[in-house]
Amino acid sequence: MLEQAIQHAREGRDQAEKDLFDLLAIPSVSALPEHRADCRRAAEWLVQRLRAIGMEVELVDVHEAGHPVVSAQWLGRPGAPTLAIYGHYDVQPPDPLDEWASPPFEPAVRDGFVYARGSDDNKGQHLAGVKAAEHWFRSGGPPVNLRFLIEGEEEISGRSLPDFLHQNAGRLQSDYVFIADGGFTAPGLPNVLTGLRGLLYTEIEVTGARVDLHSGIFGGVAPNPFNSLAHVIAGLKGRDGRITIPGFYDPVVPPADSELESWRSLPINEEEQKQAMGVSELDGEAEFSPVERKWARPTLDVHGVIGGFTGEGSKTVIPARARAKVSMRLVPDQDPEAVFASLQRFAPTLATRGTKVTVRKLNVADPVRTGTDHPGVEAAARAFEAAYGARPVLVREGGSIPVAIDFRNALGAHMIVTGFGLPGDALHSPNERYSLDQYHRGTEMVIRLMHELAGARAD
Repeated sequence: MLEQAIQHAREGRDQAEKDLFDLLAIPSVSALPEHRADCRRAAEWLVQRLRAIGMEVELVDVHEAGHPVVSAQWLGRPGAPTLAIYGHYDVQPPDPLDEWASPPFEPAVRDGFVYARGSDDNKGQHLAGVKAAEHWFRSGGPPVNLRFLIEGEEEISGRSLPDFLHQNAGRLQSDYVFIADGGFTAPGLPNVLTGLRGLLYTEIEVTGARVDLHSGIFGGVAPNPFNSLAHVIAGLKGRDGRITIPGFYDPVVPPADSELESWRSLPINEEEQKQAMGVSELDGEAEFSPVERKWARPTLDVHGVIGGFTGEGSKTVIPARARAKVSMRLVPDQDPEAVFASLQRFAPTLATRGTKVTVRKLNVADPVRTGTDHPGVEAAARAFEAAYGARPVLVREGGSIPVAIDFRNALGAHMIVTGFGLPGDALHSPNERYSLDQYHRGTEMVIRLMHELAGARAD
């Protein structure tokens, strides 16, 4: 049956690409209210595909203001392990549009890559799991029990899927959760993750006068929220890359020596990283290697500054308010709530006279350690080796998957966290892309993973 499923996958590559392009054409941007109907359309597209291959499917509106959860199951293998496959159908906004070589929601194939928003993150990755299930059903049925849990709020750290997991933990119990929402460490080198950074996303607002003021009449005495905000931002992080929030680093535990030694052997080249980003120098804490800075050190970054006059020409105004979007990537043992409380206390001390600072929490995701001492890791290693010709390395990931902590806490399942993307796929950027070869090999990897898990013990 395994070889039959693999054969179906290889014969069905043209249809698999068509399905991917259909899903990519739906502009399911969860952050923008004008795309709310598109998010639902993407969810309904997945419901139809999963139902058509033989699964029981429900589309669940957990919160009225949220985006629906796609929940599917097939429990036709009594006594076999249950595998839950995660994905998210929502995507980042495509801006800036003028930097795309082709429209972001009109999939275009160039040099073996499909270019479209959401191609790598995450439609092409979870669709590989859907296609793997489809090919197993055509070959007599999967060798394991299957669930799909696909959300529409990953990019906005929404609560619909986490709350759905906790509310329905009893009926969603699974032995393994497979999360393909990352990428290879280097071309030809797959990985399985040992940890994910968390996220604390905030908005810092500085206010001054009641209304905008004329800079000629009031300049020199009027508090300027933009000037003050600049001091706040600069004061949160030194030029050496070290974050100055009191107590910020206290819980941080450095990687074990064995972990660091394994990272040093990876084919990650500093010059190649600079070329990929288009920069002349790498930033951050110089006493740590670039890999440590990306995977095992917390960060603080400014994503946008809003306020005042930004149109063409000039307007001599001292704005009444200014805002900045500021996020922190947190590492295991850092508590987002504790960091937020410290930021709330510290940021006002950096402001200039006559201005007031308010810090708001927008999104939170806890950092996660994923266990690597369960049978699912070796099963994934064998599946990767068969599909890609290489065993995965154990690494951490600098990004966040907000729901990962809820899978662990609500379902108690062993997590297998990996991905099929490649370095340079431009996630969250213009010209996001996804290798069609990685897509097809990823489908075969998931087919083989199901086969391997059928013979593994989950305890």
